[in-house]
Amino acid sequence: MKFKVEKLDVVNGEIARLQQEQQDLLKSEYNLIETQGIEFVRVKHLQSKIFEIKSKNLRSLFRYQEGKIVLIGVAFVKKTQKTPREMIKLAKQRLKDV
Repeated sequence: MKFKVEKLDVVNGEIARLQQEQQDLLKSEYNLIETQGIEFVRVKHLQSKIFEIKSKNLRSLFRYQEGKIVLIGVAFVKKTQKTPREMIKLAKQRLKDV
């Protein structure tokens, strides 16, 4: 199923601080969701309404929104086996008000 990918302004800043190769990877993943469908990327349910897009060592935490929109709340480089709780909490906090 195709979705429109939207990012919070703060996420655009997080992505801009990544290496160019990492930025390109995220851009290609988001483009894949919009052109072919979300089933073409690796998605994992984390907690309540928070999901994770897995892109090599990069993670984008998001929630679904009405109108077939994926709203990205956090983008980061994952350095541990498990997604850090503080990142999930940050995503919930950011996405709560939107």
